[in-house]
Amino acid sequence: MYSHSNDYNDISLDVSNISDSFPVKLSKRNHGKNCCAICGAKSTGNNFDVLTCSSCKAFFRRNGIKPLNQFFCHVSGNCKIDERTRRQCTACRLRKCFAMGMVKERIRTEEQNQRHRALVEANRLQKLKQSDQLQKHSQKISKIRHDSISSMDSDINQVDLLFELFYDNAQQIISDDFIFKFDRDLTDVLNLYCVPVSCLITFLKQLSQFQQLSIDDRLILLKYNTKVLIPILIYLLNTTFDMQILINHPGICNINNKIADAYSLFSYIVPDDNRLLVILIIVLLFCPCLYTTDSLYDVGYISDQSRQLIQYAYDEYVQLLWYYVIDKCDDNEQQAALMYMKIVTACLQLQKVTNEIYDIVKCFVQVDQLHMMMQSILHLT
Repeated sequence: MYSHSNDYNDISLDVSNISDSFPVKLSKRNHGKNCCAICGAKSTGNNFDVLTCSSCKAFFRRNGIKPLNQFFCHVSGNCKIDERTRRQCTACRLRKCFAMGMVKERIRTEEQNQRHRALVEANRLQKLKQSDQLQKHSQKISKIRHDSISSMDSDINQVDLLFELFYDNAQQIISDDFIFKFDRDLTDVLNLYCVPVSCLITFLKQLSQFQQLSIDDRLILLKYNTKVLIPILIYLLNTTFDMQILINHPGICNINNKIADAYSLFSYIVPDDNRLLVILIIVLLFCPCLYTTDSLYDVGYISDQSRQLIQYAYDEYVQLLWYYVIDKCDDNEQQAALMYMKIVTACLQLQKVTNEIYDIVKCFVQVDQLHMMMQSILHLT
């Protein structure tokens, strides 16, 4: 099992020296006009009247309305705030937010958030009603698409709605101090995965195509496909919420290197595009033969009605992924095809690494101490 001594090397996924064999660089320092005014990371736009990254945006949303004297600096009161140190002192980070001009009055209340989501949904439904593509599908499928958050009319703007939906749900679950620290018993580490898996399930519950499935068929999809999605999900949460991941090198049977390798597969293809990762997660979730060589329909006894819904959802999201890649490549289909193939290759590599990790888990995990959710997802029940 893992060593509990203090002489191991904690290696963060934010740096490139995860190991000599598996170089990982999940975040990079940016310089120039597109930098976050608070920590210097790559900005995502103007948030609360200041150009910031998604991490500082989320930080200010959570803490901006709290009294400043609630937080205390345990050092000098003038801590350096950058991409590496921004989590170390809440007081100095919040002071810098205000000093750079962030406006707490811009923070929406929960009631305002609900009104905003209702307005977004109303606009989405209006666009779906006007879509000619709805007329090409059967009446049953059209009704599902009409009510579905995840229904696509090949409009790239739908990607923003999906990411916003994922972000709004995940931020309610991921706490500021949540850390993946791989220096404990493997069973304890696996139990930490309940948090990101909960984020995924909460998000999926908002998708009407998922809701239309029977409870049993939903569980089959989650049981057979989620464990391949976990590395993408962890990487997405890490880059979106600055979730800390510390890896004790190398771990049982080199498992930590394999986990880091799985996390890093998409960092080189889409290093700054979390929206694409959200689409990819949904595509893989509805994939009927993601983890095994057999069809999910055969191994899981999914009903005929659910097969139609799953296949429809899979086809629609694959199409949306392709449209989004083309848009990302400025309508250059040759370049888009190359990027798409890189994504497919990364997915195949992810399957291979996931299998290797799972083989180690089956040998060393203490099943009776594993959370029931993880027992089901890892097929250990």
